[in-house]
Amino acid sequence: MTIDLVPPRVRRGVPARVLVLAATILPLLCALIWRPSLMMSDLRVYYAAATGLLHGQDIYTVHHQYPGMGLGFTYPPFAAIVLAPLAIGQEFARLLMTLLSGVSLLVIGWATAKALGWGRTAGLVIAFAALAFEPVWSTFGLGQINLILLALLMLDLLGHVPPRYRGVLVGLATGIKLTPGIFIVFLLITKRFREAAIAAGTTFATIVIGWLVMPGPATAFWTRYIFDPGRPGPAQYVGNQSVRGAIARITHNSATPIWLLAATVVGVAGLLTARRLHDRGLSFEAVIATAFTGLLVSPISWTNHWVWAVPAAAVLWARRRTVPAALLTAVFVVGLPWRMPFAGDREYDWTLIQSVAGDAYLLSGLLLLYVLNSEARIR
Repeated sequence: MTIDLVPPRVRRGVPARVLVLAATILPLLCALIWRPSLMMSDLRVYYAAATGLLHGQDIYTVHHQYPGMGLGFTYPPFAAIVLAPLAIGQEFARLLMTLLSGVSLLVIGWATAKALGWGRTAGLVIAFAALAFEPVWSTFGLGQINLILLALLMLDLLGHVPPRYRGVLVGLATGIKLTPGIFIVFLLITKRFREAAIAAGTTFATIVIGWLVMPGPATAFWTRYIFDPGRPGPAQYVGNQSVRGAIARITHNSATPIWLLAATVVGVAGLLTARRLHDRGLSFEAVIATAFTGLLVSPISWTNHWVWAVPAAAVLWARRRTVPAALLTAVFVVGLPWRMPFAGDREYDWTLIQSVAGDAYLLSGLLLLYVLNSEARIR
């Protein structure tokens, strides 16, 4: 049963013009907090790739021309095409990404509130409250694309797209960053075959477009770069909150096959939980379970990727799972892993308590899957 925590009097008592004003303020507030003059390291990588694309350069090596840029572009070629407008200028790119992310927060808040049976006011509250979550403010600070992808996925997977086009946004998100591809698997196991086919077809179309626009870099990406697990960064770094990251910190070996076995077990269990939730009519919870499964099994899941913590926390509070809700909210608001010693391989020297705190996002993800699985059993 969905618990409506927003009193009807409050929902009906807020004039529409006030809601519109608040919705307008949010992206502008974000632009004030994360000003275009600030350095956004990940957006700088996007900018370099976009500029390289327009100048006919290799988007995967162009970062060497930028002093101090240690990591290069790691997304499929289609992503550089989508990000091409950023080449207008770095300050413009920062402002555009910030405003789009702010609008995406509004979409995320609205879609979450609607899925839980709450009103528009609750959607705005969720959007503003999300700014307190470390994955959200680090996404803004880095100039990342996570919130935009999250908004696209929620619109598609929660049925806010006309039926004939459902799956398109999942396919586009996958073509941009690959990891949303787990939702194609989700569509298959929940027997939404038409949507899965559209998503897969859209993803294939993005691959073809990328190859047509830049055949050389596209070939290099799909035959070489995609198989380089170290290209996005060191697996043992505290920011990587995936199963592989935790095992790398424990074993001091990021290439160990142990993580493949562990990721397989977690992946199967997570997707089975998602299917069980879907079969019980808990479609929103099923989507969140799939998202967290993807974060856990991905080779690299930086803390800024965990923006799904916002709708996940809302679900736990709505279901009155008070203790797990409080734990998850606290972990992601505090950004607990970053409170531990990190960088320079100091993660290898963590004590047991530091390891628990340092892997807090991963452990929160496992806890969420356990709680959602028990929710499915109750139904």
